[in-house]
Amino acid sequence: MSEKQIPADIAAMPFEEAVAELEQLVAKMEAGGLNIDQLMNFFERGCYLTRHCRSYLANMEKKISLLTRDDGKEGEWTDFDADSGKRNSIPF
Repeated sequence: MSEKQIPADIAAMPFEEAVAELEQLVAKMEAGGLNIDQLMNFFERGCYLTRHCRSYLANMEKKISLLTRDDGKEGEWTDFDADSGKRNSIPF
């Protein structure tokens, strides 16, 4: 699974939606009554959801780190582009 990319439907999910789905999957697995194939499918989807959430949080951590290092001199702050990992100037 580590070689596969996160499915597009999960990659496009807002963080809160991904966490909610992950919680639902865990509850269904804990409740029991699922066959082994269902359990494996839920587990695999849960792993993708977890990876998506971790990636999202890591990007937010980078953004916060960059934003809090700015001093705001000369009316310009920078933002973080998660895709490129670079700072973008934001004039105000």
